[in-house]
Amino acid sequence: MTLEEYQAKRDFRKTSEPPPRPGKPHRQPIFVVQEHHARRLHYDFRLEADGVLKSWAIPKEPSLDPAVKRLAVHVEDHPLAYADFEGTIPEGQYGAGTVKIWDRGTYTNLLANKPKPQTVTEGIDADRLEIELHGRKLRGRFALIRMKGRGKDNWLLIKMKDEFARPEANGADHSASKKAAEKKRRSPATTLRAASRITRRKEPANMPQITHPDKLMYPDIGITKADVADFYRRIAERLLPHLRDRPGTLERLPDGIGGSGPRFWQKNTPAYYPDWIERVELPTEDGKKVHYVLVNNIETLLYLVNQGTLTFHVWFSRVESLDRPDFVLFDLDPSQASFADVVAVAKRLHTILSDEGVEAFVKTSGKTGLHVLVAWEREGGYDKARGWALDVAKRVVEALPEKATVERSKAKRGRRVYVDVMQNARGRHAVPPYVLRAVPQATVSTPLEWRELTEKLDPADFNIKTIFRRLARQKRDLFAPLAHVAMR
Repeated sequence: MTLEEYQAKRDFRKTSEPPPRPGKPHRQPIFVVQEHHARRLHYDFRLEADGVLKSWAIPKEPSLDPAVKRLAVHVEDHPLAYADFEGTIPEGQYGAGTVKIWDRGTYTNLLANKPKPQTVTEGIDADRLEIELHGRKLRGRFALIRMKGRGKDNWLLIKMKDEFARPEANGADHSASKKAAEKKRRSPATTLRAASRITRRKEPANMPQITHPDKLMYPDIGITKADVADFYRRIAERLLPHLRDRPGTLERLPDGIGGSGPRFWQKNTPAYYPDWIERVELPTEDGKKVHYVLVNNIETLLYLVNQGTLTFHVWFSRVESLDRPDFVLFDLDPSQASFADVVAVAKRLHTILSDEGVEAFVKTSGKTGLHVLVAWEREGGYDKARGWALDVAKRVVEALPEKATVERSKAKRGRRVYVDVMQNARGRHAVPPYVLRAVPQATVSTPLEWRELTEKLDPADFNIKTIFRRLARQKRDLFAPLAHVAMR
């Protein structure tokens, strides 16, 4: 299978599918499953290998049930950029119909750990693949096995027995599988490291209900609890990829802002929260255990909103690699400086990063500053990432000594913008894009295009009442490349 075959089947003057060129390999190889509504609904299962996506067409939705074997027809390689493709393929073109991402994540090639290690391509040539998927829907070990003597290049996709195996709700009564799966759900969680474990739970039966929907959460502008829940319900598709598998800290104001009610930060997930809410157990510096929440689905998101959560904060790393951040944050804090100076500092930072060939992304913090983020693709963990970021920040200060500083003391900053990189540390958290902030105007941390950084820019313009009009005008998610940054 080659990209030449992919190209021969498509007219790129008519289809918006990505052109047939190999892509830059991700730091950790990715997989994607695309729901494809063509002549018949099917699912395209793709694995990154050798700069392309090795691809199979699966007639039915992939299953977590080891007793279910899904036919998977091996098709032509697709370019790596196809992993982000969603849209409509025009009538008359190959595969005409709508395509949307059903699941995606990273994967591990289990054949690499065999006595005779094999790459994915070697495994395909040898008629068998064994992989471990780290997605939202598909998790754990799977096998792809080529069927012999069946004409087309037919394979079987089979879920292997592990802690993520789950019997299908419909179909045959696999009682043994059901008992085993239930037993695993009651057993201790999967060990990630000696000091950390993650608890994956069954799916919730129903969408959480919002209680006291008329309660005013942002009284200055008349935003109720129902409005907040509706915001998070609508924004979930964009927000969840930035929350997924990152230990979360919740900023909760059960009675809204501006009143006499409590406002607190919640790291530990109470035991009385539903058992379908996923947690990761991590130790504090003094050895105490904290069960951080993992906001991996809309049900969890809305349950936490109903508990009075206004803002979600997450780690810089995900549970599969807690000691290594997958992005670096430059937090531009105006302190006593003007926002025009924040814009100037952000632009100079962008220039310095661009000169190094580093792609940078910018968003409003949701308060008074700007956040500039880059994917961390270099060697090393948090210390290396923070050291590199500090070096870049100092170069910004050298270029704009009257406007920028890395001085941590507020009293010594004067009217200069603080280029803060010290948050890039294990256990610290950041505000992801698309979350509400707990300030009177219900502002939203909003991705920007670099050309939007002008003297006219006002962070207050991006709020709960304006955000969806803005997103409706955008043809693409500005932060999509960072949404799956851990897959690089």
